[in-house]
Amino acid sequence: MNEDRVLGDNIIEPFESYVGQDPYIFISYAHRDKEVVYQCLNYLNNQNINIWYDEGIPPSAEWVEEIAQAIKTSSLFVLFMSPNALASRYVINEINYAVSLNKNILTIYLEDTMLSEGLSLCLQPFQSLETSLQDWQFKASEAIKSQIIQVNSDNLIEFDSDSSALASKVNLGDKLWEMWGRAIISQNSRYVKNYGLTEVSFDSNKDKPYSHSDESSAQGVKPGKNDRTFSGKTRHPWAINVNVKEKENPELEAKSFEDENAGSMIWIPPGEISIWVPYAEESRLVHVKNGFWLGKFPVTQHVYQSVMGLNPSFSDSPMADSGKDLPVNNVSWLEAVSFCKALTILGRNTGNIAKNLEFRLPSEVEWEYACRAGTTTTYYFGDDPNELHYHAWYKVNSEKSIHPVGQKSPNPWGIYDLYGNVREWVGKSFANTLLNDNEQDEFRISRGGGYMKAASECKSSSRSTNSLHHRYRNLGFRLVLAKLPKSVK
Repeated sequence: MNEDRVLGDNIIEPFESYVGQDPYIFISYAHRDKEVVYQCLNYLNNQNINIWYDEGIPPSAEWVEEIAQAIKTSSLFVLFMSPNALASRYVINEINYAVSLNKNILTIYLEDTMLSEGLSLCLQPFQSLETSLQDWQFKASEAIKSQIIQVNSDNLIEFDSDSSALASKVNLGDKLWEMWGRAIISQNSRYVKNYGLTEVSFDSNKDKPYSHSDESSAQGVKPGKNDRTFSGKTRHPWAINVNVKEKENPELEAKSFEDENAGSMIWIPPGEISIWVPYAEESRLVHVKNGFWLGKFPVTQHVYQSVMGLNPSFSDSPMADSGKDLPVNNVSWLEAVSFCKALTILGRNTGNIAKNLEFRLPSEVEWEYACRAGTTTTYYFGDDPNELHYHAWYKVNSEKSIHPVGQKSPNPWGIYDLYGNVREWVGKSFANTLLNDNEQDEFRISRGGGYMKAASECKSSSRSTNSLHHRYRNLGFRLVLAKLPKSVK
């Protein structure tokens, strides 16, 4: 049990956490700071502000699902920052999760706290105040009320008992491929909600009424008789065809994007990719509408540390002195997203990127589309696993260690280390894209191979599922630079 969860247990919680559908704030704090935090909560509660905090939630080695859900549905994330909070992995996880959801954040500094560079960047766009200010509780109350009003005017949501019950059934997440029966039930529920249908047929000869997303569109495609991927059973989606659009801007596409913090990035042209969907037993055509920049290499330890001010990597490499070029590893999905947010803010502050651009994780569609580079073979270089030695650090040649990036051959588009070294976190999964769905549970997808993986696990189609706060020496990420979705410009 984490120490900050047990100290101060003689201090009684002032009131029960809010439960309901009215706007409320989520409170993130270190339990070492209970005394002063509870005083403030009492004041805010007396101001008729609905408050959710972890009263009654037992500590756990894993993130408690109730906390994640409370952050997701809150109108405002209120952070009580102190050295104690900075030292609490619970608080840091909560901050990273709020950042990943683009939550509005109000930071209340209980005392002077030296933040890491990355955390400081992530909190920079949001309001903050200090408890040393006169009438700070009143000022906190007014700031909270004004931000809640603003947040809820920007995100008007109508609730009713039926829609709330239905929404609870539609949390597909990234377990979609492992639970086919649940996926079908959930998708039926979604169509009942969105299209007024009573059931959904998975007849492969009929198009489905999928709507268009910001990133891509999906529609039913009749499978071909000779497609080799339709034989046998697999729980993983499989790309069966890739088409790249003709170059629209040769001058742009001929150049790589260079950023002193992000490193080298390669332009990926728009196109389309056909994906075999095992639970539906049909293929889906996904349009990659817009081109994007993709990191030439996985994010390195040097790059990560230069932005975030720390290096979380585990390295048993005998080449420790080559750390500048080693891929960052031992990072959670939440930490990878926070890095992208921090790098975006840094890039805008320095003028390196336009305000309508952002760094982010590639979606699963974008990752495989870029990895294949127009190919449909097992690997972008063909079907022979014996050739993998020239393209990846994997179980056979890695000597159980990560290696500097860029030492093996790239794919046809000039992208390195796709099949080995470290697996790579991605953002939206195939499931989210194909169902035009942003809802996710705690599980996220990683793609590619890794230095401990066999050749059979280092294909263009290889994917793994882990908790969003899972960290491992074999797990890193790669950057995308792309235009912001229209809704958040």
